Parts: sequence; C-alpha cells; structure tokens
Amino acid sequence: MSAPTTTTRLVRLWRALTTPRSLRGRASARRRQSGVAILVVVTTLMFLTIVVTELAYGARVRFLVAAHQAERTQAQWLARTGLNFYRLVLVANHELENNPQIKNMAENFGMPIDNLWQMVPMLNTGLLRMLMGNGGDATDLSEETLESLRTTGKIAETDQAEIEEEQATSRFADRDWLSFDGDFMAEVKDHESRINVNAFANEGAVTVIQESPTGQLLAAVMGGEENETWLRQRNLDKWELIGNLKDWVDQDNMRAGGMGGYEDNLYNTLDPPYLTKNAPFDSVDEIRVVSGWEGAVFDRFKTHLTVFGDPAGKVNINTIDDGMMMGLIRACVVPMPVDAQIMRTLEMMAQNDPFLTYLQDGKKLASALTAAGMPADEACITNKVTKTSQTFTITSTGLVGESSATITAVLDFSGSSSEGKLVYWRMD
Repeated sequence: MSAPTTTTRLVRLWRALTTPRSLRGRASARRRQSGVAILVVVTTLMFLTIVVTELAYGARVRFLVAAHQAERTQAQWLARTGLNFYRLVLVANHELENNPQIKNMAENFGMPIDNLWQMVPMLNTGLLRMLMGNGGDATDLSEETLESLRTTGKIAETDQAEIEEEQATSRFADRDWLSFDGDFMAEVKDHESRINVNAFANEGAVTVIQESPTGQLLAAVMGGEENETWLRQRNLDKWELIGNLKDWVDQDNMRAGGMGGYEDNLYNTLDPPYLTKNAPFDSVDEIRVVSGWEGAVFDRFKTHLTVFGDPAGKVNINTIDDGMMMGLIRACVVPMPVDAQIMRTLEMMAQNDPFLTYLQDGKKLASALTAAGMPADEACITNKVTKTSQTFTITSTGLVGESSATITAVLDFSGSSSEGKLVYWRMD
C-alpha cells in the first residue's frame, strides 16, 4: 500500500477538526459499555454455574446422609433384635436352672443345668433363614454354607436358591417374618470363664499380693514356660503387675507388690499425672491405665480378664478354656507341674472319661487329677471354681447396606430378676 498523500492527510486533519467532540466521546463510551456488558454476562454465568453446582452437590450430600442415617437406624434395630433373641435364650437358661425338678433330673444324669446358652453359641439371620427354609433341619447344608455362617452369618449362594424355593411353597410363605433388608449376627460369652479382677476389692485386709486368692490364680494363668520367658525377656515381674491391679481397686494407699511404697507414686510423674482409683474397674479397657498394663501385657492376657462375673473371682469349671484350666492346675498342684505334663494328664483324663464328668465340680476335678498321678489340693480347687455362669456379654451386629451397628451388653442374672440386670451397654 502506498503512503497517504499530502491531500489525504489534509482531509483527515480537516475531519478531525470539524467533527464535534461530543460525537467522538460518544463512540468511545459505546466501546467501553460493550466491554462492561460482556464482563457482566460472563460474571453472571460463572455465578449461576457455582450456585447450581453447589445446590446439586448439597442436595446429593443431604440425600446420601439421609439414606445412610436410615440404614444406620435399621442396623441399630437389627442389632437390638439379635440382642433380644439371646436375652430370651438366657432367660430360658435362668428359668431352667431355678426349676428344682429339672435341676434334680439333670444332676441325676450328670448334666450341667445351665448350658442352654452354650448350645447356641452364635445366632444370625442366615442361620434362622436356613432353619425356616429347611424345616428346622441343618444337617443337609453344604460345608460352604456352614463355613459362611460361621464367618459372615450368611448362607452360601449354592444353598440360597433351594431354601428360597422351599420357602415359596411353604404354608407360611405369605408371612415370612425374615424377609427384610439387612442381617444381624449375635454371640454370647460368659464372664465366669475369666478372672474378675474386681474381686481384689472384696478380699479385705490382704496386703501381700501372694496371699490373694485372685492373685494366686492370675499368677498361675500368667505362668507357664512360654509366658515366663516372654515376661523375663521384657524384664517384667508378674507379681508386681498383679499387685498394681489390686492397688487400683483396693481401699488403701500402700502398694501390695514387693517394691512397696505409695500407690500413687506410680502415676505422679506421668504427663498428665493421675491417682489410683481405689474403686472397681468399670470396663476391661480401663485396665490399660494401670501401671505396666498399658500395651503388650494387656494384649497378651486380656482374654483371661474381666471386670464382671463372680465377686469372689471364681471361674466356671465347665466354660474355662485350656489356658485357664492349665492355670488352675498350676495354682493347686504341688509341686507345680510343667506344661507338657499338664497337657498329657488332661488328655489322659479325657480319654478315660469321655463325658468329662470330672468337670461337674471342684471335688471331682481334684480327685481325677490325683488319680492321674497329679496330686491336687481339693480345697484350693473348690475355692477357685464354680459350676454356673451368671454374667454374660451379648455382642450383636446389625448390617444394612453399607451401614452397620454393634451393641455390646452385659447382663447379670445373679439377682432375683429373671430378665437379668443390665450392667453395661455400648453401641458402636
């Protein structure tokens, strides 16, 4: 393009000089207004997008929270259902135990009268649906279903279709009370199968821990070759550990262990410091705050400890596990046998008495041990065992969708109430 001529430049200059200034400002203003309008439109669209997105997200969150809350509520009530099922079993167990005719008949046949709850160690919707579908017969279920019931509480798919078909042809098909969303699983355990550490508070003026009946049994359970090695490797004295448990619940301020001194000295230097409770434990987890029981020690021995059960610390000879039985033998047989000898003796006693009648009471156990070549102190055994369980923990879990709720309740049937006294309740 050629450069503008002199004439062209003069024309442009003339137009600029003769055009009113108001017209030039108006054109510039129009350009500025159009830019502001575009900015307003873009800003408005962005704001509306944010508002709509936020409203949609909030609505979805509220919907999911409501759905989860509904499932959570259903799961809680299913957990209560499992709890009430087991409470019914325990009430029936309590009534049978207190029925003199049934009790005399059971004793004549050498049968424990309070073992109804042991016949139903776990209960769940899968088991109930299976019984309903099979007419109460669980003998023809596959191994896959039995294993699934033990682990998840549900029936394997291989048997589910057959059970549903049988339910459809049942005369009660139109009233299937188990047709609901979700499942529950419940189990029951007694506390008399473990040592009640709150029994330390009921032992009166025992100041030396080695003289405590509860301490003697607990020391025997914490004994044995494997446990002794484990404690020795960590430079732990089991009698000091047991003494700290007693100091937590007894009424005095002096330590019962061999180190002596004031009980509170164990906790004054902690951050933050605290004092010994001098009152019974409220839960098993509270044992963790006792000196020496904070971590690995508690984890190793907690399965043998409880804060409920027999107030004298006695254990039920019919429900204790092998570890507790070995501890009882260590505590009441002199000289103390080694673990291998105890195991051989128990195996021989079971072979000679397949019905395990020696577990009916402490005297028979002491006689059986003595007859097997392991002389037992009858008074020691009878003072440490009982034949019945009165306190139980029911753990029931409800499952609905992705939500679950677990109820842990402790019922005490030692009183006059046939329904049991609720002494502990927790929902997770």
